[in-house]
Amino acid sequence: MFFSLKHELRIEQSEKQSAKATTTTDNERINSIMKQTTKHALLAAAALAVAACAQAGQYVNGDLLVGFSGGTSDFIYDLGQVTSLSLGQTWNVGAHQGTQFGVVGALLQGPNAFIFATSAASDQNGVDPSNLYGAARNNIATLAGGTSALTLGGSRSTAAGDTTGWTYQTVTVQPGYTFQNNFANPNADVSATAYFFENNNNGTVTADSFFSYDNASGQLAYGAVAVPEPTSALLFAGFGLLAIALRRQLSKA
Repeated sequence: MFFSLKHELRIEQSEKQSAKATTTTDNERINSIMKQTTKHALLAAAALAVAACAQAGQYVNGDLLVGFSGGTSDFIYDLGQVTSLSLGQTWNVGAHQGTQFGVVGALLQGPNAFIFATSAASDQNGVDPSNLYGAARNNIATLAGGTSALTLGGSRSTAAGDTTGWTYQTVTVQPGYTFQNNFANPNADVSATAYFFENNNNGTVTADSFFSYDNASGQLAYGAVAVPEPTSALLFAGFGLLAIALRRQLSKA
């Protein structure tokens, strides 16, 4: 009887150990599955993050774009970082690019978001930039070229009717998701001053300086008047000297 009881105890202990082992194995499997699931979820999240970064990186944060309309085609040129602007800075963007021009850009800097834009009006026509950053920034990314975004010194030309072009996005008055509708018209006549503004998404507007463009030389200037090409300058100087000479002759007569 003692042997039988001992034998039963051994069987019971063996069954308990087996059940414990089974439970441990099940737990390990569950933990393994959970770890794999978590790993896959993290990998998926990372992939989405990379994709989102790539999407966001299509437009270089802080770059300014100058655009022209009214010519044979629209022309857009990347001026580089707004934080690198300096008074008197010039760019050669090409002569006779159009009849209107403007400059736009977007900058996300910590908690602050800015839209930079020119205007033909010295008060930017009273634009209130509150909460306009998101949509306007997307329009600027479209102007930059989407998946083939411009970088410093790069340029692109489009037909006037191209939905990614300067005319469609900033000039033509029409319904739709355009910079003009989501923010304002940034254009001025090529012979006029384009006033430059810093628009904080919190509603604060700061007048910075202005851009000018010389149609003959193709020079764009910031904070200064763009100068004509040397031949034009010499021609104007020649006319001036001729006028002085004629005046002297008339006064002697």
